[in-house]
Amino acid sequence: MIKIGIYILLGFLFIHQASAFDIRQVNDAKVMSKASYAVNDTNLIDDENAENLLDNVKNLNDALTEKQKDIQNNNKDRSQPKYKGAGDIFEIFSKSVVYIGNRKNNRINGVGSGFIISQQGKLKIITNWHVIDGADSLSVWIEPDKEVDENFLITKIDSYSAKLIKVNKTKDLAMLEVEELPIKIEPVTYGKFSKKLIGKNAYAIGHPKGHLWTFTQGMISQVRPNYKWPYKGSRHQADVIQIQVPINPGNSGGPLFNENKELIGVNTFTSDGENLNFAIAISDVVKFINEKPKPLKKKKSKYIQKKEKGNTWIKKKKKKNSEKGSIDLSNAKEVDLNKNGIIDTWLIDDNNNGIYEKAYHDQNEDGIIEVVGIDKNEDDNFEIILIDTNNNGNPDEAEIDDNEDGKTDVIAYDFNEDGEWDKFENV
Repeated sequence: MIKIGIYILLGFLFIHQASAFDIRQVNDAKVMSKASYAVNDTNLIDDENAENLLDNVKNLNDALTEKQKDIQNNNKDRSQPKYKGAGDIFEIFSKSVVYIGNRKNNRINGVGSGFIISQQGKLKIITNWHVIDGADSLSVWIEPDKEVDENFLITKIDSYSAKLIKVNKTKDLAMLEVEELPIKIEPVTYGKFSKKLIGKNAYAIGHPKGHLWTFTQGMISQVRPNYKWPYKGSRHQADVIQIQVPINPGNSGGPLFNENKELIGVNTFTSDGENLNFAIAISDVVKFINEKPKPLKKKKSKYIQKKEKGNTWIKKKKKKNSEKGSIDLSNAKEVDLNKNGIIDTWLIDDNNNGIYEKAYHDQNEDGIIEVVGIDKNEDDNFEIILIDTNNNGNPDEAEIDDNEDGKTDVIAYDFNEDGEWDKFENV
């Protein structure tokens, strides 16, 4: 149950605060705050593995080549396992699944999966938005004829350069285009999203933790229309399929098939607990595929425009506006959270004891505070996060860490934004 004090505090804060920043990124800001907010890394893009991979690649030597020869010899006659009900899904579609490298500053920033579709007679690649987010360039590998490890794939096998065609951040989907993909690749075919999926088997192909072209199976636990989930400052909503199919970081963007060899989802995220895995359902995937592409080039915000004229104005701007007035940030620690040269985060230490008990963030740098984090008892944990999900200056959602263990226990909603919380939902 939620503490009575939390209810009272939440009501007070709703009236007196405007929403602002993703508090879960405070630790990345490299400031002297002791406060932290631990969040479960539910996204399946394998950024941690990518960093380890880069370290390994730097130290490659002749021994790696010799080891690779052994691997190829040991597996040259190896056939892919067949599972009851799986048919020949892997045999047909393994080469339709790609390995995607998200490159930033000439380094692999993260890796994930994707799969090939046919759109108006042309081959395209579908993956998750979070797989390609922030990339300077995108590299794509198709399945080699012989089994290799991840290091060998990246360093020894040529990749394709991919072009980003369109994204839908809300649904966490992206479409890529690669010139001159082999015509022998079999594009996936589409199934249907319905309650009839519950209890049926499903099958995934992807690259969990760098284990290339892994085939897994499990049961469909539930279908959840218009499901909402947050991740690292981004918030998403789509039809999803809850599955017991094993997926891990590296599976993001990979296909989920039914027993009829049809695509029914895009493997996307996991949740705390056993076998709580989720795929974006085919219903929203097809809608995305048919969406008209929107311009990908972002219009420069007024902050960027002012930055190009000189950044001194930021130091002079000590108040941020909201629909409830202005917030005094004269004593705040200023932080450029996304390192683009614009101050977007303000940390408050009212009693000067070295602990930031309040944090504000202008998430999209439009001059409006979107999220506020509060560590009221200064115990190094932000127990309340107020969120303005529709960016209108009014908080309409709150995440509450009731037992202060660093994880969200309750989400509160104010659907009509009248200043009263309408619903408290246990996580």
